[in-house]
Amino acid sequence: ALPVLNANSKACVKPCDFDGDGDIDIFVGGRVIPGKYPVAPESYLLLNDGKGKFTIANIPFAKAGMVTDAQWIDLNVDGRKDLVLCGEFMPITIFINTKEGFIDKTQDYFATPLKGFWFKIDFADVNGDGKPDLIAGNLGQNSQFRASEKEPAELYYADFDTNGSIDPFFNFYSDGKSYPFVSRDEINEQIYPMRRRFTSYKAYADATINEIFTPQELATASKLSINTTQTSLFINQNGKFVEANLPIQAQFAPVSQILTNDFDHDGKLDLLLLGNHSDNRLKIGSMDANYGCLLKGDGKGGFTYIEQSTSGLSITGDVKAVLEIKINKAPYLLIGTSEGPLKFFKE
Repeated sequence: ALPVLNANSKACVKPCDFDGDGDIDIFVGGRVIPGKYPVAPESYLLLNDGKGKFTIANIPFAKAGMVTDAQWIDLNVDGRKDLVLCGEFMPITIFINTKEGFIDKTQDYFATPLKGFWFKIDFADVNGDGKPDLIAGNLGQNSQFRASEKEPAELYYADFDTNGSIDPFFNFYSDGKSYPFVSRDEINEQIYPMRRRFTSYKAYADATINEIFTPQELATASKLSINTTQTSLFINQNGKFVEANLPIQAQFAPVSQILTNDFDHDGKLDLLLLGNHSDNRLKIGSMDANYGCLLKGDGKGGFTYIEQSTSGLSITGDVKAVLEIKINKAPYLLIGTSEGPLKFFKE
């Protein structure tokens, strides 16, 4: 039996016998609180008593953020499965499993916290050195949204109009200054008093967040930031994850699914990156330029893009799931898209 969990939406469910007692426990990643985006929802670690009854464990990552994916993996090779999390406006976060409990060791593995829209993470030894490397799917670099360490994307949020709901405001840099992404019409619709504060489009056009809200209003707000939108490969070097370049085609659209396999049977791991995100506001537009990004590995951590005419892939729509299966001993890729039929690709 499972305990009662709150009504927040959940992004992932990852089973693992993390405590080594012979039964399967469950991590449940919280995604968003309806009406309160981007307040961090509750994530849970459910302990199995060995008879199928689960209880909620006390964990340091209960409020880690808006979790989109998680992986159990023994990073420090001590026989205990560690937990790696990713999420929206979150850094890829590493919790090491110790006898005393889980400890956040992200800074030990990353020189700089990399905060992104992260949709998916996967581990594979892409350079053949026996250590797990990390592949992480992000928004990509083919959209209006840009973010870097010097010019991060920022999200201010608070109940600015005291109506009981959270008002989030994205800000992105342009010509060295950070501006809200919302238009005057959108902010007027969300916060009615703004109609009096900005009576013309011209007055609003060059306004920054510090000019839109008073210091008193901003003092009540919280802030999240993103410093990368790049889908990334991190090579495991002496216990540190060091970013390595992927072909530019990996950045053409959001990557929400990652599959690692030796697709061409040359003894070297390849990557298949899938995704897209078409359910966006009109001003953002569809992010749908990924038709199946197959990257051939050289066995040393380098990858080359395989053209669609060679890969045979032509995948349209927002990919939500991918699975390798066998039918009559023949390998297939089974791909699920949003509001679309299941697609089968035979090797």
